[in-house]
Amino acid sequence: MHVDVAARSHVGLVRSINQDGYAVHMDLEPLKAAVLADGMGGHRAGEVASQLAIDVIGGELRAAAGCPAEETLLQAIQEANRVVYERSHDPNAEGLSGMGTTVVVTLFDEREVWVGHIGDSRAYLIHHAAIRQLTDDHSLVNELRKSGELSEEETRVHPGRNVLTRALGMEPRVEVDIARVPWSAGAILLLCSDGLSNMVNEQEILRTMRTAGTSLEGRLDALVDTALDRGGPDNITVVAVEYLSPGERGDRG
Repeated sequence: MHVDVAARSHVGLVRSINQDGYAVHMDLEPLKAAVLADGMGGHRAGEVASQLAIDVIGGELRAAAGCPAEETLLQAIQEANRVVYERSHDPNAEGLSGMGTTVVVTLFDEREVWVGHIGDSRAYLIHHAAIRQLTDDHSLVNELRKSGELSEEETRVHPGRNVLTRALGMEPRVEVDIARVPWSAGAILLLCSDGLSNMVNEQEILRTMRTAGTSLEGRLDALVDTALDRGGPDNITVVAVEYLSPGERGDRG
């Protein structure tokens, strides 16, 4: 399986701390992994929550190598939820009360992608001229959109767009959404925090990621630059895995 991997994370133009985090595990067998988390909480609590989740999930994925993908995703994310929840309720952990994080975890091989997520960080699958969102935002505005009370454009400016209906670490137990989709050479798996998806729409993501003659890193830089050009009000993080055809070079630029 030939892939090119790239990631970019930017604090944005408003916030002083980057509470996003990510990890890519290409040394796992038989399934590779990519993880993204967007933390929340006062001072550095969100940064702690997202990094804690990423570290715990990484350890769980390594320990579960060879186990069924869906079982692995559930176990890893639920264990991360337990650890973040307990840390936030530790009376000796000053300043961490109430912290939480979104998380999106992908496992993939040469045939399929499995996605587990909580919150409003997203996973997309791009193939040819199509882009498909693999996750369903656990957010107030998404619930209002699905009920017909808000349009897609209205969700981008709604004052409650950052209100989550589900997050990791907020409750002792959490429900994890799992998706499974096929993929093949030519496809791109893209993970992002809402600092990107709130500022750059799906068609713009698709056009940018399908720019010919540009490296994967260059395309991610272009996405981040677009979000920054539009004000960059939040941390912006994007991770991409491009499934290359045999013999194709990863660096196009």
